[in-house]
Amino acid sequence: MSPRPTIFAHRGVSQNVRENTIPAFELALNVGVDGVELDIWQSGDGHIVVHHDHHVEGVAIETAKVSELPNFVPTLPAVLDVCASLRVNIEIKSSDENPRAAFELGEALIDMLKLRPEPLERWLVSSFNHEAVDRVNENAPEIPTALLFWETPWRSTIQRAVDRGHQAIHPHESVVDKDLVEVAKENGLQVNPWTVNDLERVRQLVALGVDGLITDISGDILKHLEARS
Repeated sequence: MSPRPTIFAHRGVSQNVRENTIPAFELALNVGVDGVELDIWQSGDGHIVVHHDHHVEGVAIETAKVSELPNFVPTLPAVLDVCASLRVNIEIKSSDENPRAAFELGEALIDMLKLRPEPLERWLVSSFNHEAVDRVNENAPEIPTALLFWETPWRSTIQRAVDRGHQAIHPHESVVDKDLVEVAKENGLQVNPWTVNDLERVRQLVALGVDGLITDISGDILKHLEARS
């Protein structure tokens, strides 16, 4: 039987609460996940905040002061304090209007993580903006990094991950097959698909030997995997 993959709660556990909020991450802890996935932006006054979209209730995060954001939008340090015992996949978000802001966000993230008490291996920094992740790896190679993608062909992305020294790839679950997993493993890369919300697909991916699953149904998956063990 294949070893159990690491289970990451996608934006926390948010079936009954708002995603990417303190209550969602507290629920993830209670469910017993191995880790969480979250999204970050930098506010106009330099705070790193956790939210998926570029705007929140009509406010552009990158130009707003943190005090102008709704109270439910947490800062990253506050979330990491809640998730202190978990692996945390931190996705650097990037807007079409200002993609280079992701580079500055990556630098601020490195500075913040290095000041925290947790070991740097606890974090896993990813993004669809591959240049931003490359820069994080160049400036702080001790922080694990991963490339997010959903497109095929995927071989060039794996090659980039190898060439730039990343630890993992995060493909959309629909592009993951035996060949992808084998090529990634041959090159020393972890494979953490997203967003896996079907138990039959979970079974298939576990059989293929993926290292992690990023999911909205972490509790169901944990129960499913426990029943199979």
